[in-house]
Amino acid sequence: METIRVTVKNSPYDICVGSGILKNAGKLMKPVVRGKKVMIVSNRTVYSLYGAALKKTLSKYFTVSVHLMPDGEKYKTLASVEGILNDCAFYGLDRRSAIAALGGGVVGDTAGFAAAIYMRGIQAVQVPTSLLAMFDSSIGGKTGVDMKAGKNLAGAFHQPAIVIADTDTLDTLPEREYINGMAEVIKHGFIMDPKLFKFIKNRKSEILKREKSAVLYIVGRSAADKAKIVSSDEREMSGIREILNYGHTIGHAIEAEGGYKLLKHGEAVALGMAAAVRIAKKTGLCSQKTLNEQINMLNSFNLIKPLKNLKISNILKRMLNDKKTMDGKIRFVLTSEIGHAKLVSSVPISIIKNEVKNLFEHES
Repeated sequence: METIRVTVKNSPYDICVGSGILKNAGKLMKPVVRGKKVMIVSNRTVYSLYGAALKKTLSKYFTVSVHLMPDGEKYKTLASVEGILNDCAFYGLDRRSAIAALGGGVVGDTAGFAAAIYMRGIQAVQVPTSLLAMFDSSIGGKTGVDMKAGKNLAGAFHQPAIVIADTDTLDTLPEREYINGMAEVIKHGFIMDPKLFKFIKNRKSEILKREKSAVLYIVGRSAADKAKIVSSDEREMSGIREILNYGHTIGHAIEAEGGYKLLKHGEAVALGMAAAVRIAKKTGLCSQKTLNEQINMLNSFNLIKPLKNLKISNILKRMLNDKKTMDGKIRFVLTSEIGHAKLVSSVPISIIKNEVKNLFEHES
């Protein structure tokens, strides 16, 4: 098992990455969870696969209850949070109790937000079962839910007490969900980790086959990358953490405009990255070589999906409502070369509009 420390100021915690470590979750949680009650939050699909194992190990150390929320991004809502809060009260959770989120990003974000506001904050434990959640949404304390106006507009920073990522759970992940997670792995290579980018490029076959050594490497490496950024800029105050939003400005707008049904998160972010690197080339920030490297990598994992039946004007409008927009200016994370990114706030709207349009014309 690999242990990665997230050194945020007031609540440092460990990310545990390994094969078969779910059976030891209770032992791993015991030193960090303050109280005697833990409520597992999951969905029926994930719980049917891993719920019994998690409940068994937690029951050795805690009194365990279970809340099952509906499955899917469309249920990442305030209504789902209220359902979790009601069960917290029903099962008698107090301020020393904890919520254990078993599932992907939707479960983790929603359960984490419930933990952040129940009795003004109880502990959250993240037990991610999707590739995307293992190194991205479970780390860094960003919790929240979607609203009609946009993605993740209601939320709170609430760092987990511990993250327990058992890579064996990826064996049951549907292929599309697995590739969806690879978008964010690739993103880390683009913005900060040339070594990871090279590994993905050279070991694509093993990654796609989900060979254990390759999966452990990409999860551990990506988790360490995320931990490094979060430790330096916990709440996006210095701007360092904002580079993790590469591809998300356009990606979130596409997700929301598609009603969170058209594309998976990683697929939408992949389109956002494709547009962003073209914006970087148009503004003279990166070379044609860098553009080709990124587009070729995304295409090699079949991540650039066709966009249909969406209005460009609505996507732009949603981008203006995004929480990353400041003073009416759409801010972009752009890459200058593989492994180097920065925040840019002076991209002409005409270039943005043109590259969003190109997603329809050239990527479909």
